[in-house]
Amino acid sequence: MKKIDNLYKHLFVLLLSSIIIISCDQNDDEDFPDPTYAAPVVELSDNGAELGVGQFINITVGLKGSVALTTFQIKDGNTVLEQFVFPENSGAYDDNPNTDGNQDFPFLFRVPADWLGTTRNLEFSLNDRLGNTKIETFSITVSEIVPQYTIEDVTIDGQAYKEISGIVNFNETLTSDNLYLINGFVEVSQQTTLMIEAGTTIYGKDAKSRLNINEFGTITADGTLENPIVFTSFETAQGQSGNPDNGDWSGIQINGSGAGDNSGIFRYVRVEYGGSDNDTFQLSNVGDQTIIEYVQVFKSLDNAFRVNEGNVNLRYIVATDSEDAGVRFDDGWMGNGQFWVVNTTTTSTAIEGRDQSNTVLSNITITGIGFNDTPSPPDGDGIRIRNEAKARIYNTIVTGVDRSIRFSDGSEAFTTTGENVFRNSASFNNDSDGGTGFHSSADLFNPTDGDYDPVNNNSIDPFTITDSYVGVSTANSRAAGGLSSFFEDVNYIGAVPVNNDWTLGWTLNMDGSLRE
Repeated sequence: MKKIDNLYKHLFVLLLSSIIIISCDQNDDEDFPDPTYAAPVVELSDNGAELGVGQFINITVGLKGSVALTTFQIKDGNTVLEQFVFPENSGAYDDNPNTDGNQDFPFLFRVPADWLGTTRNLEFSLNDRLGNTKIETFSITVSEIVPQYTIEDVTIDGQAYKEISGIVNFNETLTSDNLYLINGFVEVSQQTTLMIEAGTTIYGKDAKSRLNINEFGTITADGTLENPIVFTSFETAQGQSGNPDNGDWSGIQINGSGAGDNSGIFRYVRVEYGGSDNDTFQLSNVGDQTIIEYVQVFKSLDNAFRVNEGNVNLRYIVATDSEDAGVRFDDGWMGNGQFWVVNTTTTSTAIEGRDQSNTVLSNITITGIGFNDTPSPPDGDGIRIRNEAKARIYNTIVTGVDRSIRFSDGSEAFTTTGENVFRNSASFNNDSDGGTGFHSSADLFNPTDGDYDPVNNNSIDPFTITDSYVGVSTANSRAAGGLSSFFEDVNYIGAVPVNNDWTLGWTLNMDGSLRE
């Protein structure tokens, strides 16, 4: 009987334990509910605009999702303007929609004629696989384009000018029989062309004056050797001080829409005394259909030439006496350059490449302060490639500087991979490394160093250069035409041959006189 009682006791304990376990499981389920997911997120870089027919809506849409996204649509009423269907196996765009892990979707759309006189509310909708939807609205009012600029007749100290101010949003032509004055920040709007006749002179009124060609705008500044277009300081005008200086006005910026973009023509143009608050001549995200050639930047306070992004090519350019870099390229510029001159009496860097740019350059002449300002010693950098930028450089002369060629901040790693090259070039009468100028990061290219690779075929033997940059050598050059279809097939080191001085007639000497 006692055995049976003990058996019942054991059964009771087991039953009670089961109840407790089940109860605990139920409590656990209550403590840990089914997971929930945040709705997708749509972020617009702008929420609205007032535009005219033919102009562009140009915004960036940030997309986020906690789970896999299915579709993204942009609609005008019932009309789908653009649609993207995500692959079935795509994951979440962002594990946490509240972070900055956007996937950017660019939206570029030209306003059609039948939108004139209306206000449209475009819907940007994003859906995920759980059926969640997020909609953001972009409002656009479409009206007739009205002038947002003025060109006024003004007389200053007895001289007549056409003074330009505001946003140029109609096609305009500046003619050579007038003198023009840029007053403040003057913009050329999208879908607008500013044409400048050969022989035209444009003055920057003061340090705040700048000409900015907006994205999808165009400039056609097509001068000639005999009649270059000149942008200059107002101090050079009749009745003014006659003592212009670096930074008297700001300069010019052309903004493109990326590789392959055509922002116009800038040819046989001289830009003088700019750089007050920015680079004197800046090319931002400009494509290789744009023509930039025969351009001199003379006495800039900031960088003379600045190239950001894009793949625009530059040929026949001269940077004279800039207080910052003669040419600086960065932000992933992928263009090419040939026939560049940088000559200076300052200790600034002649050419500086940064930020994962990747370029090929040929036929460059750099003369530094030690060459142009005797008895000043050689100083400054000739070429510095840094921040993981890459440059293959051929047929180049560097003289009168401290360090002729230097790689740093990650770029030195590419000297042994063939992605950074200094080859078929000459470096002499510099300060570093016994006058050769080679930095320790460039030992591979230095004929006097034990790590020199003879395939680079460089020279440290001086040869004659006159007028700051005229003179070439064929001793160890290579035919430039083999580099790519962009390059003219010349076979000499340097930018300006004695028998083909392409700088004559339109550029200025270092003392400000015309090269004749």
